[in-house]
Amino acid sequence: MARRIGNKVVIVGCGPGSLGYITLKALRRIQEADVLVGSRRLLSLFPEVQAEKLALGGKNYRPLLNKIASLSMRKRVVVLVSGDPGFFSYASLLINKLGKETCEIVPGISCIQLAFAAIGRSWNDACFVSLHGRKTALPRLVEALKTRDTVAVLNDNAVSPGLLCEFLRKEGIKGKKIYLCENLSLEKERVRELDFSSLEEIEAEGMNVMIFLSE
Repeated sequence: MARRIGNKVVIVGCGPGSLGYITLKALRRIQEADVLVGSRRLLSLFPEVQAEKLALGGKNYRPLLNKIASLSMRKRVVVLVSGDPGFFSYASLLINKLGKETCEIVPGISCIQLAFAAIGRSWNDACFVSLHGRKTALPRLVEALKTRDTVAVLNDNAVSPGLLCEFLRKEGIKGKKIYLCENLSLEKERVRELDFSSLEEIEAEGMNVMIFLSE
């Protein structure tokens, strides 16, 4: 809902995790902030920034919407999101709450972009599905794998590669080349080319990107 504010709330995409993938404009907005809002991991990237810092967690992300709205009346509030704000992020809730005319969005590099770069493939025709906190999206993933040649999946610990493999087998999905991309841009980055038989035994670390190709 639209409202009058003293300052626009700036939503900054912080990329896949490494400072090297944050744009210069994003860094400038962060340095100008009076208040930084974001996950503890993202806030820890900017220890030198002398702003009030509000940690965003699983239980307070909705209540913080009102606080962000209130603070922005008198302070420059910057909200940090991972990847790109327009791709499965907190930005959609903020924009719905505040109104698009009261927000400034600074794009970031998503883990999807980095994953496709890592395997040297175009993502022009890719279909995207997020299972990060969204187990209910599993049927959508099955439909995508049946109808599209390139499918990228955002995943977390809730759906392990082994469990996902078992589910997809039961749904009749087979014959895919699979790339498992973990810790993209970070020190322990790992990209593996797999098939269903090897995927079943794989353990993945935290959030990851899986790319399915019909080849």
